[in-house]
Amino acid sequence: MFGEPQMEHDTRYDRAVEWLDVIKRLWTAQEEFDYEGRFYKVAKGWCMPKPIQQPYPVVMNAGGSERGRHYAAKFCDVAFLNLGSSDVDYIHKQIAAYKELARREYGREIQVWSHAYIVQGETEAEARSFFNYYVHEKGDWEAAENLVNMLGLNSKNLGPERLKSLKAHFVAGWGGYPLVGTKEWIVDELAKLAHAGFDGVILSWPRYIEHMRQFQTTTLPLLEQAGLR
Repeated sequence: MFGEPQMEHDTRYDRAVEWLDVIKRLWTAQEEFDYEGRFYKVAKGWCMPKPIQQPYPVVMNAGGSERGRHYAAKFCDVAFLNLGSSDVDYIHKQIAAYKELARREYGREIQVWSHAYIVQGETEAEARSFFNYYVHEKGDWEAAENLVNMLGLNSKNLGPERLKSLKAHFVAGWGGYPLVGTKEWIVDELAKLAHAGFDGVILSWPRYIEHMRQFQTTTLPLLEQAGLR
């Protein structure tokens, strides 16, 4: 988009390692510094004001490749895990494996988060109806097709039904975990994710401001009662 050719996958992570080194020094250095690496050259680097968070803001990574997992385990505070199953035991094993990787390879503790989209209704039927409306009637399926192609996903490596389902989740909430139902059911599902071992979940809504306010008023108190907040 900015006129620079796309780098090879692992080279992009090499660059990310260097970028994170530079930005952390900008966040923490009390004096100007010089930096010369493979990708970046900084002369008299300086950043002010410093971040409120100390020593620096939480660093998150959402890479799903093996290189991405190691990058998160070695350099980041939070790793994101995309859920391909709703089976609690399977999810728990995925989370435990990620945290064990950070401990075993890098002597670090990291948090593991996921992301989910919320479609809330007074009844499950109401929530499902709105999901069908904004995904299947009004959804941008051409954009979903472009996205899966860009990610190298196709029916050969996923199967046609799995690919169709994945596109629907991209339209619904960028491939997040679906929370489609009543406020009570949504709280139960978030509790299930917490019990599986997730440290947090990023949430989104189709009508972001309106539905987030609805969630704040009707659902957040239930999360607090359940000890999830």
